[in-house]
Amino acid sequence: MAARIASGKPREDHQPDRAGGAPTAAALRPRLRALRAAMTAADRAAADARIIAFLQGRIHDYLSASRWGNRPVVLSAFWPIGDEPDLRPALHAWAGDSRLELALPVIQTRAAPLEFRAWTPGAAMAPGAYRIPEPQGTHACVPDIVLVPTLGYTADGDRIGYGGGYYDRTLAALRSRGEPFVAIGVAYACGLLPPDVHLPEPHDMRLDEIVTEEAVLAVPR
Repeated sequence: MAARIASGKPREDHQPDRAGGAPTAAALRPRLRALRAAMTAADRAAADARIIAFLQGRIHDYLSASRWGNRPVVLSAFWPIGDEPDLRPALHAWAGDSRLELALPVIQTRAAPLEFRAWTPGAAMAPGAYRIPEPQGTHACVPDIVLVPTLGYTADGDRIGYGGGYYDRTLAALRSRGEPFVAIGVAYACGLLPPDVHLPEPHDMRLDEIVTEEAVLAVPR
């Protein structure tokens, strides 16, 4: 069972940045980045290990449920940059599971939905847009489970990303095609925002669940 985490109190005072509303995502990002930057290297390593443990449990649950039939389940992860959670140990562990096919996002076109390319531990990688490593010469995939890097989030599944809009476009495109995928946000617990602090924009795509070092947040339907 996925555990629920409490929404809690605001971690700092926020002044509205638009008339009659909550701060915009752009206004919240520096505060969220500062909270991440305050984590020590030891705290971050311990948090990453707990995030991976929770993720491995959730992926096991999805595989056991056979939601996508008997074919391999396409799991899209992400290569860490900056102070993002480092999931690479989990990727190497998942690579040994024949029930999974791993993929990483690729930016083929600026300001467009992401593409996904198959990844294995031996796959050639090269920096793509924003200097993020991307698989080279592998086939395209349609993900069944998308692990979404998440800077800030609410208990309702609203996400603040890094400002490029790539994952919002991608999730919107997948949903418009009727793809039966699951979007799992991956965040540090310090990114939690009460719903009245963050007012999502119409184009923002909600996540299905969120994994942090503290728990799995099952988003209410």
